[in-house]
Amino acid sequence: MLSDRAAIAAESLAPGRGRLPPALASLEADSKPIRVSIETLRPTQMAVGMRAVTYKRRKFENRASKPRDIDRVLSRRPIPAVRAPSGELFIVDNHHFALALWQAEVEAAYAHVIADKSHMSTSAFFRQMEAAGFLYPFDEEGNRVRPERLPNWLHALRHDPYRDLAWEVREAGAFTKVGVPYSEFRWATFFRGHIPMRVIRGDHEGAVRKALKLARSRDAADLPGFIGARN
Repeated sequence: MLSDRAAIAAESLAPGRGRLPPALASLEADSKPIRVSIETLRPTQMAVGMRAVTYKRRKFENRASKPRDIDRVLSRRPIPAVRAPSGELFIVDNHHFALALWQAEVEAAYAHVIADKSHMSTSAFFRQMEAAGFLYPFDEEGNRVRPERLPNWLHALRHDPYRDLAWEVREAGAFTKVGVPYSEFRWATFFRGHIPMRVIRGDHEGAVRKALKLARSRDAADLPGFIGARN
């Protein structure tokens, strides 16, 4: 049975110490992850793929059924974050995992503060975050939004079917995961330009097959993690 939080996310579908990604590892500010309430974490993107979130929630629940197991899993996977002028922590990766934890009714997680920007003005903070590649201010339809419109809570993240498509294509091995925040949104944007939404909604498996073919084509050669056609 879905938890109340997981049920909220299902409606939106309407159908220790871990390692940081390479792009973030050199920016560590605090040497030790801190335990924080998941409710207080701020997203730096507008949308996620809810299929991916559901998968991660179920995987987490299967692996961590006891409090000791939960803490062990979380301590090995701290969520990278930047401290904002407001003092809040804006997470710059692992949005799907963090939302999966919220759905699973986990109250707290570990955050790794990789930079402290609390001395900046809010406008300067958002400018620098985007310039550093730590902000993805585009909504679930690919439209740019003002950074001030970013969700205040993880559970306010919206569903982007194309982000799910990118996740499924990567899981199938059509491109590799790279340690750069928001890189899979570039794949989502690519698929958005080639596969109509009506195809995703009417024939999801067919959309995945088409996306797999596109991911191995020359048209995708400039995207992060591109592999190309298999021999």
